[in-house]
Amino acid sequence: MQSLRRTAVTAARKGRTTLSRQPRRYAHDAHGHGHAEPVNEPMGTGFWITMGFIPAGWAIYWVSSSDDPNAPPFFTRMIDKYTAVQEYWADRNDMHVQLIERAGSDRVLFVNTKPQEYIAMKFPEIMNQGSPYNIPAGSQNNMEKVIAKYRKEAAEDNERKLEAIRNNTVKGEQPFERFPDTNK
Repeated sequence: MQSLRRTAVTAARKGRTTLSRQPRRYAHDAHGHGHAEPVNEPMGTGFWITMGFIPAGWAIYWVSSSDDPNAPPFFTRMIDKYTAVQEYWADRNDMHVQLIERAGSDRVLFVNTKPQEYIAMKFPEIMNQGSPYNIPAGSQNNMEKVIAKYRKEAAEDNERKLEAIRNNTVKGEQPFERFPDTNK
């Protein structure tokens, strides 16, 4: 029985949710009604920095002006000193653009030219070290005489066929004989 009671108590504890408590506040309505003593406030650093800008600005103006009335002011001379670097970079970029254009025109030239008709080989004898059985006709000897001979034979054969057609002696058009006469 004791074990059942322990189980029930444990289950009851887990089932309860704990409520969150708000922290205690120490605010109240009672304010001090007395007045504070007057405080001696100094001028502060912002005032002195502002007052320091006036003589500093006058000193910068005096340094920047020159005795020569035709000379540019000091700041203009300083700006011109740094714009010379910009001109150097502009010239350098212009030269770079010209080189890129020249490289592009060279590329167009090389792409549109015909390739070389021969291939430079380190070891040309390798062309003769192949199989003797897979050689195309005419690669080793001059074949013009052979071609002329077979053209002549083909022309004679065509002439013989045309003569047979003219005389009506074509074998395929002759009547069929069951047993040809072999005694002739």
